[in-house]
Amino acid sequence: MHRVVAFWVSLAICITAPLAAQQKREVLLKFSKQDGMMRVVFEGDETCIGKIKVTTSPSQIKLEFPEPFHLTSQKDLPFEIEPSEKSVIINLKEKAQVKFFRLSAPSRLVLDILKEEQQGKPSEKSPEKQPEQQLPVGHPIKVLIDAGHGGYDFGLTYGSINEKDLNLTLARGLGAALAKKGNKVFFIRKVDQYVSIAERIRGVNEKLPDIFISLHASMSPNFILFDPSFDEQGAHDSSISGSQRKYAGKSKLLSDYVEKSIRSEFQSEVIRRKMPLPLLHSANAPTAFLEYPSPKIVGYDQQMQTRLINAIVNGITAYGGQ
Repeated sequence: MHRVVAFWVSLAICITAPLAAQQKREVLLKFSKQDGMMRVVFEGDETCIGKIKVTTSPSQIKLEFPEPFHLTSQKDLPFEIEPSEKSVIINLKEKAQVKFFRLSAPSRLVLDILKEEQQGKPSEKSPEKQPEQQLPVGHPIKVLIDAGHGGYDFGLTYGSINEKDLNLTLARGLGAALAKKGNKVFFIRKVDQYVSIAERIRGVNEKLPDIFISLHASMSPNFILFDPSFDEQGAHDSSISGSQRKYAGKSKLLSDYVEKSIRSEFQSEVIRRKMPLPLLHSANAPTAFLEYPSPKIVGYDQQMQTRLINAIVNGITAYGGQ
């Protein structure tokens, strides 16, 4: 009897194992272009997309998947791809800067690819004061600060320098400087921990701050401020609530003041770029989404950190009418 049972169990394993091995995860590859930037999206099951290892260089992107997959892509891709059983290599036609992040519902790996020569043109007009949109003079500002990345999400890395750590250091310094002026300061993260995009969005919309500022490193030598763009592909994604629409005017004004302060302090142009960033689009508050120059190009010693923090504080103070 035991031999019969063992035979049928072995037979079942022999039949089902090859079938399981033949089942591959379905992955969809999509892309879009906007103002010199290309966005590439890999969409699929969370168990697959969430564990993709990404390696980038100026001319190539390598994606290593945790298991075999079947790739379906749009036609006429503006780059070459070399898919294999468990990896995809993207060969770019021109050198570019690459940043990536992950989204959920559905699970996606998003690659933003910017040509190296496409630095954009900064706004050359100084912001006009609009007192009716500012907070009353003497009113303590409730500020929520987001240090980008964290935990296993290192952001950009250059040798021993990780973007996640520099973001956190700057966020803490900015919070201390704002608190000294009597403002109420809160943080998305105070330590080195991973916080998903959805959790960051929820944090903003629960705190309902007067100002929300998100700090990141650029891949270029430029300061970059992002403005919401509601018409680009992806702006109406199911993960984006569009809460920022009613704050778009105030967000622009806040970014205008931060830009003016940075330009004054560093005698440097500030690039303004419109992108449908999920965190920016879903923030239920006036928002400044800032990328500071790459730590590969600019050294962030204590003096540089202090200058940058003071510039941001001065911009926020001018906006808040303090």
